[in-house]
Amino acid sequence: MTELSKVWRTMNPDQSDTMTQSGDAKEAPKQGEASAPDDQSLARMLAARGIPPEEIARLIALPRADPLATSGAPAAAPADIDRTQIVAPPKFEPKPSLALPEFRDSAPEEVEEAERLLRDAYLARRRGRFQQAFDACLLAVSKVPRDAAALEMLGDILQSLGRVDDAVAAYHRAGEADPTRGSAERKYAELVLMQDRSVASLVRQEEPRNPYLSVMLSALCPGLGQYYNGERAKAAVLVGITLTLLILLLWSPWGLSASASGLSSASSFLLAGLGITYILSLVDANIGARRPHQTRSGWDV
Repeated sequence: MTELSKVWRTMNPDQSDTMTQSGDAKEAPKQGEASAPDDQSLARMLAARGIPPEEIARLIALPRADPLATSGAPAAAPADIDRTQIVAPPKFEPKPSLALPEFRDSAPEEVEEAERLLRDAYLARRRGRFQQAFDACLLAVSKVPRDAAALEMLGDILQSLGRVDDAVAAYHRAGEADPTRGSAERKYAELVLMQDRSVASLVRQEEPRNPYLSVMLSALCPGLGQYYNGERAKAAVLVGITLTLLILLLWSPWGLSASASGLSSASSFLLAGLGITYILSLVDANIGARRPHQTRSGWDV
């Protein structure tokens, strides 16, 4: 329906206000971070995009894959498992609950009525009345089921309502109605990609750590517990600080060898620094081992 498409384009010249964002644009503020978002941060991100709590709960509750279930490999001992192993997430398969009408030719009076309904849906959507916009747009689609502009607008409204699966189906149907409509194809691809990445952030697997063993290793040498927890950068820093303080304390002019009678102020300072490093290593090793099992950068205490 060429006339109807022109009307919709006139009413909605800027399609960038849709809640669909590209995977790369979305990663710009996020991928610079040290680690992937956990469940809570993902929920906050979805809530900020206006997704209803029911849809957020559905996404968070997606099943998590077993890293050994598909490989057929025997279960390995905990020490043989790569704690940063990322399981290939299941491919996102939309399961729409909305039944879209089959393609058919529309009568002129149906086209005229659909134009009026689309205008009402557009105004309701701009005012934040998404349910009212959905009802009007769905009725318009039932009258002109072959109109790609109406189907794309329905997908935008469904996204605003948090009905991701139905929005994907609407964008896909819009692409089928008009294969040359690049905006619908782009929204479809971006929304599917965003869902795949959201699932991937939920299935990162990590081997659980024993906090008692971590503390015992740090008691032997500050930094060993952090290395056991997978925080190798932090472990290297703690080992370096400990070795530096020991060298200064034992073989430098400011250490114990230069103090013939009692401890000097420099020796006391070095001993205090060594003790603080030792205690911090023990405390951090315990906290790091008990932290929820998600990929860590090694610097978040």
